[in-house]
Amino acid sequence: MALSAPRLLIVADLDAAGSEERWLALLRALVTLRGTEGIAVQVRAKGRPPEEFVRLARSARQAGAEGPPLILNGPAELAASLGYDGVHWPEAALPPAIPAAAAPLLRSAAVHSPEAVLRAQSLVHFVVFGPVFPPRSKESSPAGLEALRDVCAASSVPVLAIGGIGPENAAACLRAGAAGVAVVSAVTAAPDPAGAAEALLRAVAEPSDPHR
Repeated sequence: MALSAPRLLIVADLDAAGSEERWLALLRALVTLRGTEGIAVQVRAKGRPPEEFVRLARSARQAGAEGPPLILNGPAELAASLGYDGVHWPEAALPPAIPAAAAPLLRSAAVHSPEAVLRAQSLVHFVVFGPVFPPRSKESSPAGLEALRDVCAASSVPVLAIGGIGPENAAACLRAGAAGVAVVSAVTAAPDPAGAAEALLRAVAEPSDPHR
């Protein structure tokens, strides 16, 4: 696997899916996107006890094994042991150095400011910044496109925008300097998750009209 930022990162969030059954069904549905360039899937199950998290991470890996690259939002050691393609760190969990287990993996981190980018960029292949627009999956104040532009200008690694993003506003994120977008509800809550992902990928793959 090439260690490069995707144009579209689908965050398969357990809470957003609503149940473990629907979460695993989502991951199985996204298997149809295997071989599609520029797409990756982040597996996220926040707040679970360690033993349950390990079980969930293993089940998710099995469900999505034949699909796009899988990135685990969790410990690098677990990601490596289960055969994940990458690891993602929340901003508060950034390690002081690249863990040995993470060295061969695609690495990403969440950031919320230019200062956080400076801490993260020596550790990761890309960062995820947001929320840019009002998120659909949780209550949070949006940072806006100007903040995204500032983060992109400060970063030496690609920046993916997240938060309230759909095909209608993805191009605005690219015009602000983002290398791509990350989404939760836009795919997780869609009746046809793979179709929704393809629409988003088209939105970030096509040249944007500067007059839009």
